[in-house]
Amino acid sequence: MLVRITRDPEAAHDALQEALIRAWQNIRRFEGRSSFFTWLTRIGINEAYRTMKRNEAAAATLPLDNAIGERIPGWGNRPEEVFESREFLAAIDAALVRVPVDFREAVVLRDVEALSTAEAAEVLGIEVGALKSRLHRGRMALRRELDVFFTQD
Repeated sequence: MLVRITRDPEAAHDALQEALIRAWQNIRRFEGRSSFFTWLTRIGINEAYRTMKRNEAAAATLPLDNAIGERIPGWGNRPEEVFESREFLAAIDAALVRVPVDFREAVVLRDVEALSTAEAAEVLGIEVGALKSRLHRGRMALRRELDVFFTQD
């Protein structure tokens, strides 16, 4: 998830380390109003944004390798199917970058990280209804970005 936000594996690694340190330093502030996972995820997201701000130019230009997660093809897949799958995953990754951040967070948490609607809303610190709205708008924005991929001449 942090790689998707920062667009740089090294920056995501730095953000993760900072998030763990920050969580350790602030563990006494954890009030239990949310799950520990949600609390820690929110710290991680915040650290990812801080890292991006520190490395803004680098984070904007570095390519993201295997962000969605490359699947190992089975022996039965034809080479063109494997290529198309990789090409499609790259297209999704590139399209996600162009989706507004609030909407992208919702899509990544729900559709990529597979958090429940309630968990994703809790991580983002918003109501479930707001999450659903952002998720819908994010999916529609992603769909518009991917229209070129599916449009036939």
